[in-house]
Amino acid sequence: MVGLASLVGVLTGPGQSIGVSVFRQHLSDGLRLSDSAIATAYLVGTLASSTFQPRIGRWVDEVGVRRASTTFGFAFAIVLAHMSLVRGVVWLAIGFFGIRLLGQGALSLTSNVAVMHWFDRRRGFAVGVKMTVTLGGMAFIPVLLAFAIDAWGWRNAWLVAAVAIVVTVVPIGWFGYVDRPADLGQQTDGAPPDPGGRPASTLPSVTRAMALRSPAFWTLAAVVATNSVLGTGLLFHQTNLLGEIGYSNAQAAAMFLPQAVGAVIGGLAFGWLTDRAARPLLPATVALLLATTTFLGGTSTAFSAVLLYSVILGLCMGSGAAVQSSLLPALYGVGHIGSISGTIGFISVLASAMGALTFSVGSSVFGGYRSASLWFTLLPLVVAVVAVVFRRWLAVEPAGSTS
Repeated sequence: MVGLASLVGVLTGPGQSIGVSVFRQHLSDGLRLSDSAIATAYLVGTLASSTFQPRIGRWVDEVGVRRASTTFGFAFAIVLAHMSLVRGVVWLAIGFFGIRLLGQGALSLTSNVAVMHWFDRRRGFAVGVKMTVTLGGMAFIPVLLAFAIDAWGWRNAWLVAAVAIVVTVVPIGWFGYVDRPADLGQQTDGAPPDPGGRPASTLPSVTRAMALRSPAFWTLAAVVATNSVLGTGLLFHQTNLLGEIGYSNAQAAAMFLPQAVGAVIGGLAFGWLTDRAARPLLPATVALLLATTTFLGGTSTAFSAVLLYSVILGLCMGSGAAVQSSLLPALYGVGHIGSISGTIGFISVLASAMGALTFSVGSSVFGGYRSASLWFTLLPLVVAVVAVVFRRWLAVEPAGSTS
């Protein structure tokens, strides 16, 4: 299940920023649109898609991962095919809405929920492995899309991506995914209760409404939102930020490699830690890592400092994803995890959509991207303090539940 979910996570690449970025110049040339027009269409599509995440999560809870993933796979292929037919900015925005809704949103959510249902005691580590494989595999998506564009043109490359989804994601959804271990006569974690007598799962399922009344949910949401808005902004404006200290576009792009290494380390390490006593302090730790990143982004000049900045930025992305995906089922159970994860997903996507604009405005207000990064260090520091204050809510399981 971890392997299948990881593969589906990788295949959402054409709907992620890392995949869309390969088409940006081709869309500009082919549709005769400015970069600002494409960016605006992308922002509108992303913001609109984010509002559907809670509803998608509720539907996944109702019908199960298998049926939902199969449906989303077909729909994702259709909107990818639509991208090959766009002729203007309006249809481009509609296309962006579709691929962000189904790629970044729906299929990513179902791949996470698929793992959550199959693990309890080792859920954090399983999610960490899934995140790590997904992040590592997704690094190949831009290369494959670029090859398809060079070979068949950008319109046909969208069609190739659509066909790839039909022959991979759809069969995985229908024939590979199994909603719950009990459907195969198995148990979570693949083993009977541990020798201490703890059953495979003792946590009742908390509804979305109850989760939204929990301080732990909003503490985690604050960490997720801050990580999304600042992390996305730093990644989007990496060439601008490093360009202020003399880095060329190629040199700035090379810093994505150490970021990938950091993301792998962060996903595995923090996924492993969420299964242990350190869990209540992990959201605050993610916020402190982000504060360190923005501080280094605003002060680094030597190569060693820039390299450290890049690795820690990757750590923020990997650790944030692992903590978000692991803590929600640990706190609220898995009975309504789709709707709860969908709400967190809405907050995350909404924040990430504002990341590029936040740093653009910040550079104007503070006189440069490095200065903006330095000033933005205050935000994750405040969030870290809040996470420490409410850490006890992250250590206990909520009382009261519904099945």
